[in-house]
Amino acid sequence: MGFLNRERLSVYPRIFLALYLLVGGYWLLGGLFSGQGPTDRLGKPVGADFLQYWAASHMALTGEAPAVYDPEKLYAGERQVTGVFFPLPWHYPPTFLLLVLPLSLLPYLASLCTWLGVTLSGYLAVLRRIAPHPAAFWLALAFPGAFQNLIHGQNGFLSVALLGGGLLLLERFPLLAGLLLGLLTFKPHLAVLVPVALAAGRRWRALAAMFATFGVLAAASALILGTQVWLAFWKNIPFALRLLEDGSLSLYKMPTIFAATLLAGGGPLFARILQGAAALGMVVLVAWAWFRQKPLPIRAAILALAILLATPHAFEYDLTLLALPLAWLGWEIKTTGWRPWEEVVMAVTWLLPLVSAGLAKFTHCQVAPLVLLGFLALVLRRAAAFPPPPNPGG
Repeated sequence: MGFLNRERLSVYPRIFLALYLLVGGYWLLGGLFSGQGPTDRLGKPVGADFLQYWAASHMALTGEAPAVYDPEKLYAGERQVTGVFFPLPWHYPPTFLLLVLPLSLLPYLASLCTWLGVTLSGYLAVLRRIAPHPAAFWLALAFPGAFQNLIHGQNGFLSVALLGGGLLLLERFPLLAGLLLGLLTFKPHLAVLVPVALAAGRRWRALAAMFATFGVLAAASALILGTQVWLAFWKNIPFALRLLEDGSLSLYKMPTIFAATLLAGGGPLFARILQGAAALGMVVLVAWAWFRQKPLPIRAAILALAILLATPHAFEYDLTLLALPLAWLGWEIKTTGWRPWEEVVMAVTWLLPLVSAGLAKFTHCQVAPLVLLGFLALVLRRAAAFPPPPNPGG
């Protein structure tokens, strides 16, 4: 082993965690003790993005579920929570609104801590199952993607728990696996390649369970929240697409090929073409890996990386999903040993969520797609060493 020896893999994550606590504590506590409500030193809400979850939950519980897709009404609801204007539009499908419905039953900060605590537990449990080694726990906890998710109050931990848990259960408990993967549809752009993988791998029971779970969630959301919420969601889609293409979003925070093209000065049409080509390539790649029955660490890593490369819409906290291929490939490497350049690529990928947005903001160059492609190439090199089984399972 080179520079990523056992001692460094044990010590470095603890250093990162200490820095997170020092910097994060200074940033957050200064605002909380200022008497201005649940805000940080800059006056932003603590847990920033969680504000839209809590406000949307409150509106839905008071009978205003369709109004969460009305930006002005949602912004007004968000402002009531913290007293500051920090507009966050809601673009999630009603199925996610159903999942977060209980959040406003608790006060804002208590709800935020509960949300992050529960989803973090799922995230760590899945990664511990993938890589059952003490160092893996600290690497997962200190992973910059996890830090980004924590400070934003986002749902990256939930995405990791659902995708990773579903893939881990796929062989022995396909129906339960399909249930977890169906819940992942709360973020459709992260779930869209999963049916490709299941169909190519002939995991029909899991695929059926995934579609059934989505159907039940959709029906339950219409029954509980009202059918008007789905009409409001569909009417909101053009607005969401317009925000994506006109630069209204923070492009430097988006680690996608689409955003990287716009940030570099390319037009929306060119960005759509590049992103579309990448998405098509990822569909083919995922289908190949799963049809050829590559070992789970390989095909799962390919699927997770393909999801991030195929979607035009993702933010720095969505890079939490990188914990899955890092854990799976890390455990594979522990068994078979390092190959040239693997240490460098994995170290850079691990650091990516911490540096990608800052580099993009000051250089107008989003390196995330290049790093993801480099990591994908590393996984494919390992995939080539595994011939398909004589009789692929169904």
